[in-house]
Amino acid sequence: MSFLSDLTGDYAPKGSFLKLLRMQWRFAIREPLGLGMGIIFPVLLLIVFGIIGRAVGGDFSGLSLFDLYVPTIMVIGIISIALYSVPFTLVRDRELGWLRRVSTTPLSPQKLLMSLLIVNLIFGVFTIIITLIGSIYFFGAPLNINVFYFAISILLTVFTMFSLGLLVAAISPTQRFAQMLIGTLFYPLLFLSGLWVQPAMVGDPLKSIMYYSPAGAATRSILYSVFNTPPPYLELVAMVVYSVLFGALAVRYFRWQ
Repeated sequence: MSFLSDLTGDYAPKGSFLKLLRMQWRFAIREPLGLGMGIIFPVLLLIVFGIIGRAVGGDFSGLSLFDLYVPTIMVIGIISIALYSVPFTLVRDRELGWLRRVSTTPLSPQKLLMSLLIVNLIFGVFTIIITLIGSIYFFGAPLNINVFYFAISILLTVFTMFSLGLLVAAISPTQRFAQMLIGTLFYPLLFLSGLWVQPAMVGDPLKSIMYYSPAGAATRSILYSVFNTPPPYLELVAMVVYSVLFGALAVRYFRWQ
């Protein structure tokens, strides 16, 4: 890769971070794991639950079944990006020796990590925008978004899920191990987010487990914020705790080679 050689030579050329960012973007498009899981998968969920939810109807504190699924779809999109795109890319680069090679140059591994996270955050923003537009204009969800609460909920969701993704990358020695670990985490997180059954439909203690799990706390916080209501503080505190815990463990066990 001549471009990689330019980036990892004896000096860091001017504008190298922007070049690295563009390269990460091209890799993400060429190997569209984040694009497929983080955008296409939530769009399919939006269509399916939009059709089913409007047909079924329902009344959950004045909300339809589909209204409850709008934040769930957003959270699933962020989970998919954080657990598939981020760990797979980092573990692959470590196996190929790219992280070790970058660590010996002025273009630090931290910049490589930052560029990867920025690209995946862009995918996450696309997911949120598409979900909002689709739910409001195609399926008539009566959203009344409080921008402040929504921004806090989304940021904490991103911190929580991306910290978990970095932790997976930190403790995975190979891509095969990462794939196994991601599969082990992904489906329980989908369930806890409310994909198959909403917390409002079940009783305790399962309801409480869903509410305060990483995915459940994120979903409930976003649900409140898109209907102009302050999110429950316990869910916000839970996401802060998860972010700190996952992040600290990721830093503790992460290896560049």
